[in-house]
Amino acid sequence: MLSTHREALSLFNRDVRLVLLSQALIGFTIFGGVYTVLLNLYLLRLDYNPLLIGQINAVGALSFALFSIPAGLLGDRWGSRLTMIVGMLLSALGFGLLPLGEFVPPASQTTYIMSTYALGVLGNTLFLCNAIPFLTLISPPQLRNHVFSTQVALWPLAGFAGSLCGGLLPRLFSSLLDLPDSHPAPYRYPLLLSAAVLLVSAAAIAATRPQKVKKAQRTHRQQSPFPFAVILVLGITTLLQMAAENSIRIFFNVYMDDGLGASTTMIGGLTAAGQLLAAFTALAGPALSQRFGRVPVITFGAAAMALCLIPLAMVGHWAMAGATSMALIALSSIRRSVYIVFQQEMVAERWRVTMSSALTMAYGISIAGISLGGGWLIETSGYPALFGGSTLITLLGVLCFHIYFRTPRGQYANSPPE
Repeated sequence: MLSTHREALSLFNRDVRLVLLSQALIGFTIFGGVYTVLLNLYLLRLDYNPLLIGQINAVGALSFALFSIPAGLLGDRWGSRLTMIVGMLLSALGFGLLPLGEFVPPASQTTYIMSTYALGVLGNTLFLCNAIPFLTLISPPQLRNHVFSTQVALWPLAGFAGSLCGGLLPRLFSSLLDLPDSHPAPYRYPLLLSAAVLLVSAAAIAATRPQKVKKAQRTHRQQSPFPFAVILVLGITTLLQMAAENSIRIFFNVYMDDGLGASTTMIGGLTAAGQLLAAFTALAGPALSQRFGRVPVITFGAAAMALCLIPLAMVGHWAMAGATSMALIALSSIRRSVYIVFQQEMVAERWRVTMSSALTMAYGISIAGISLGGGWLIETSGYPALFGGSTLITLLGVLCFHIYFRTPRGQYANSPPE
């Protein structure tokens, strides 16, 4: 067993490093970075209300969910590497076209934004459904916990830099263009630049070596029964447990801007602080899973995430919003670093892409549900109803997970953490 994370990092091979670089660039732009901070704020400056913003996010999430299984099938047919490259190119195209929506005639503008957003998310789906199986394939078993904890840490660390840029760039472009903060143009250009970064992410994957599927692996696949129960339960618990995190990731910036009147710089700074904290907490995943086991870490991590939303629902102040958001994102980082390895090692290699696709679909459905239901709740009952409802849904997911996995399940349920 490796004694330190630094030792593990030195043993990562070239392909692992390239995949991690690619995912860091995605974190800088999409997952917690520039796009995360600015997209909803850009839509607010196009005079979209929270309900319509929720609907746009839901369209992207439904695209994420609907194409998850096809993305896995394409990965089996084309190989994960090629599918990931195509995915990043589609993401760059979709997310690059979206900020041009203000030039589209008003009658078609919403449809245009929804379509380009769905295209960008489709590309993300192709990438994400195949990234975990590909990274599992190219990383040695003894390094796998460290590889995935590094991956989970890199996303928020890169997101930290992206969030800072997202908070500062609109003010810079506002000054350069001599336009007020309420104009969409200072938000358009940072979104375009972040889409261009995704081309570099695609290039990093293209620089990895193609992987061949061995015939012996195919024989093993044919002998492995389909793990329906494990995939179904993990899909349901993923859908439910992600409610708390998704409510923050989708509506935190809208709540701060629309509900609390915070500045874009403050929103970017608080988001960046949460991402930086999450980068460090992710590295605790391997140690916690070794000491307590993966199931308890996942269970208590998700429960703590849910409880973070209670003070957010009760106290309408930017400091409370920032503190609870940072705590929730940090806890989600610990949970995710353990959960990724857990779900992949619950099934035989034959079914790892299928597992990844199924859970990606569940994640997309969760985002869609929170986007649609959250937007409606905000309009009818206010932000506290959104955060309170998300708490209850997440706790239900925790209960389902605990009941099913308190008894060892799956292909590797009895194997010790690495």
